[in-house]
Amino acid sequence: MGRAGKRSDKINVNDKNTVLWALFFEKLLQNVTASVMVTDDAGKVIFVNENYLNFFRFDEKDIVGKSWIDVIIPQDQRPKVEKIFNDIKKRKMLGKFNTPVNGKKKTDDYLCWIAIPLEKKRTMLYTFIGKKGDGADKRMVKVFDNTKVMLNTAYAEVVETIFSAAEKSEPGTAKHAVRVMFFAVTLAKKLKIKKDGIERLKVASLLHDLGKLALDDRILLKKGKLDEEEFREIKKHPIVGSEIVSLVYFLKDIIPIMANHHENYDGSGYPEGIKGADIPLEARVLGIADIYEALTADRPYRRGFSRDDAVDIMNGEKGKKLDPKITDIFLEMVRNGEIEEVV
Repeated sequence: MGRAGKRSDKINVNDKNTVLWALFFEKLLQNVTASVMVTDDAGKVIFVNENYLNFFRFDEKDIVGKSWIDVIIPQDQRPKVEKIFNDIKKRKMLGKFNTPVNGKKKTDDYLCWIAIPLEKKRTMLYTFIGKKGDGADKRMVKVFDNTKVMLNTAYAEVVETIFSAAEKSEPGTAKHAVRVMFFAVTLAKKLKIKKDGIERLKVASLLHDLGKLALDDRILLKKGKLDEEEFREIKKHPIVGSEIVSLVYFLKDIIPIMANHHENYDGSGYPEGIKGADIPLEARVLGIADIYEALTADRPYRRGFSRDDAVDIMNGEKGKKLDPKITDIFLEMVRNGEIEEVV
């Protein structure tokens, strides 16, 4: 994992979720622009990213295995922060609070911390993401270059943080996700899906390929047809992404969308081979948007198809990969110019 990313010996490396989080740490949290630490239930630090070490002027030995409160919180503020941390543990809810902090170099900095409880079978982990500033709530979040999207959720900053890290890890995958999100949301509004469903669809679209970050880059960026073994690896990404997200309690409602966006209407998809109306509506919408984006975007191994060619190809997949009624609505929107190109 390099300089930052040390894990406590108390963590069971054979635990499936721990392996997933090791991948998540290595390919995501190292790319978060904020200072990130992960603690166990007792508040002992088990992981910090490079930005954390740079901000506090620490080496890993200064913080890993130690109480984060004792090390970085000024002494007169520790009872207050301890109370906040205990309240987060008791409620197991998303926490957000400001604290003054100390590093090796004396500073007057305040950090706004987002504390995310992560569920595990036998214990709890807590991810703390700290950013300078007053911690004002943000609703319109930046997701790619100058592209912004309204997230009507209390966890908008968390989604933005995860997505921005993914964008630094795999820019092409992130750009794909933004385009898919806009296509999917435009279709969802046409279908008059309720606001909470559209909100779930926004977040699921942005994170739907999160599991690909666990793939070998030689597979993800291959300029040519995948062989059978490589395709089997690719097919794991909906489940891997869903299992990563499942550890964050407030993202659990997007799991059915993420896990099923590669299921086909005729039952020939993956990972479960479910079909028709058994596939969640939002997942069927995401699947249509995903395929349209994949067809029309340039890929390492080919140029994107024209709009008309993409429409013809998708017409041929109605009732096979794609829900025929929803696909008809989407393709009519494409022909009418209601589906606009983005980023």
